[in-house]
Amino acid sequence: MKGEILEKIGSSGVSGIKKLDLKKTFGKDCEGILEELKANEEIFIEKKGVAYFVWSKEHYVQHITQNDPKFKLMLGMLAGVNQSLAKVQAHADVLQEELERSASKEGVSKNDNFEGVFNSSLNQSSTSIGWVPFDKIREKVCENQNLSKEKFYQMATNLIENHQDRYEISSGGQEGIVMRGLVHGYVRNI
Repeated sequence: MKGEILEKIGSSGVSGIKKLDLKKTFGKDCEGILEELKANEEIFIEKKGVAYFVWSKEHYVQHITQNDPKFKLMLGMLAGVNQSLAKVQAHADVLQEELERSASKEGVSKNDNFEGVFNSSLNQSSTSIGWVPFDKIREKVCENQNLSKEKFYQMATNLIENHQDRYEISSGGQEGIVMRGLVHGYVRNI
């Protein structure tokens, strides 16, 4: 019976159906079913004049959009808010892209600065045979570039791996870069 009542209400469209007509068709038992459907927000019941009318959810929204100027106004305002939010989101996306692009450029320039400061520290600390302990270079570079010890060794490892033709490393020392499972604590220019 519930399905039949829903079908009858749905077939009434945007104009809705009188509650009294439903009671005539389905008897007094339909009152409880209507209350259950209303509680589950499957239907809406509203008084128009002296009679109560019943709508399905979809038809009720169409009905109040057509007949209630306040609802129509609020719906228009909501649409405007949604458009504004979409514009704000699009602007935020553009800013995020620019921020990411800027961060990647900053990362590249920091790496370029790192290489220059690393080479300068290596040349200044170089002995007669050219070998310099990594910890000496690290102290100068970290102070100049405001880097942590871990970040220094990460960047130094990348630099030496990418420019093996310019640097030579030697195992030993207290700290350094790890390659092939060994701590290489000394570096020199080739």
